[in-house]
Amino acid sequence: PKDVEAVSGASETRELAFCMGRHARLGENAGQLRNLSDDMLRKIFRFMRGWNANLTNWNVSFCKSWVVDINGGQRGTVVADVSFRTGIHYWEVLVADFRTICLGVCEMPKNPRVLNDKWLGEIGYAVSASACSGGTAFLYSKEQLSTFTVKAFLPGQRVGLLLDMEERTLEYYLDGERMHRISPDQKATDTKDPAFTKLPPGPLFPACSNGFDKAFCRGVELTLELPLPAGYMVVREQRRAEQAKQDAAAPARPAGPTPTATAPTPAAAGGAAATGTAPSSAASSASLASAADVMKAPAPAPTAAASILGQPPQKK
Repeated sequence: PKDVEAVSGASETRELAFCMGRHARLGENAGQLRNLSDDMLRKIFRFMRGWNANLTNWNVSFCKSWVVDINGGQRGTVVADVSFRTGIHYWEVLVADFRTICLGVCEMPKNPRVLNDKWLGEIGYAVSASACSGGTAFLYSKEQLSTFTVKAFLPGQRVGLLLDMEERTLEYYLDGERMHRISPDQKATDTKDPAFTKLPPGPLFPACSNGFDKAFCRGVELTLELPLPAGYMVVREQRRAEQAKQDAAAPARPAGPTPTATAPTPAAAGGAAATGTAPSSAASSASLASAADVMKAPAPAPTAAASILGQPPQKK
């Protein structure tokens, strides 16, 4: 415990979290966790969660449980070993080097092996950056490609993702600053708009992958359960207030079933077209009566041609 109190660096805290988490899972020295302060426990448990090493392919390697390399040659998606259904969660990703990389969230596929041959834009919601994209990152989702873009991140920058399961939104941060979407005409949209909306109910996993070009991304370091960025709750309340104003200004829909018009009969429609007036109820009833009379009338007598055709052939 005395050595634990002296821990100050993030790297040492990560190593301590890894060791203590391993001992706790094996049932060894688990009692030492009780001697730690609450602040130290928060730091440790923050780093005890990382990438899931059980659902990876041959082109994925792990330096530590929270640092992963995705090599080129095949698409691959790596998910975290934690998922979210409720609440508001913020995490950051630090990438050492990449050619193309996608960061975001996804649901667990029914067949987890799909992760070994899919990139994140195919199965989830991703902010995709490339070394040759000219400072622009694209927003991909499994439904469609968004026409909006965001400012791209570079190797060494802190990429933050804020998942709000109450609002079903995903926010994108860069070095602690909230990034807004950019429309196709290169004009910034409302700064309160999130990167993704209408997310599924979950559970949603933090995830990363290389791009559709099967390029590489190395040193993808995940840090989960960070404090929420300052100002987010204010932005969310402003967004809710604007949505309430829009709902109040929208015209109220009439209650009850909508009345439907009765289609006129062919005979009545023909009469209306000839006279240029709408058919009356009397005309409609008269047309129905005439149709009934036609159905009850006896069949006409056969013509001479029909009689000849109906006779049996004569013997010669």
